Amino acid sequence: MSHVSMVRTAVRRHSKLLRKTWRSPATTTAASHYWAENSLTSIKGNNKRSIHSTYAPSMGIFNDAKNFLAGLTVRAEASHILIKGTDAEAEQKIKAIKEEIGNDVTKFAEAATQHSDCPSGRQGGSLGEFGRYSMVPEFDKVVFNEEVGVVHGPIRTSFGFHLIFIERRSDSI
Repeated sequence: MSHVSMVRTAVRRHSKLLRKTWRSPATTTAASHYWAENSLTSIKGNNKRSIHSTYAPSMGIFNDAKNFLAGLTVRAEASHILIKGTDAEAEQKIKAIKEEIGNDVTKFAEAATQHSDCPSGRQGGSLGEFGRYSMVPEFDKVVFNEEVGVVHGPIRTSFGFHLIFIERRSDSI
């Protein structure tokens, strides 16, 4: 059997499985997880019959793909203050700035203009709008997982120490 015919056979088998899956009531994520874990049955008289007819985890690849693509469409707008260096002096400086500004947006912008070692400091630290995976991982983790409207940090990256203010974030598609 050639490589091409093996692939065609696999695709045919997979498409049959998908057709069965899309017809079943297990197409919703919550239902498929519930049914996969609990193997529900209904009782009618003395006979037990299965409620679901497909293998629920077959939808897993589609849910994974949907979640991955949804993660790529999430956008955020944030500002930051960068103090270059990874030594104790840089960390102390950023902590002092954080104590000074608290969670005040206007104080944050003024401090960014005065203290930030990043060119964005001229715009009050504003980085504009960006998507997930546009920044270094430590920065992304804070911007896309932490509370909006709060100053976070100090966050250590390869560039130095950051204070991050998340202005807004779109959490859904």
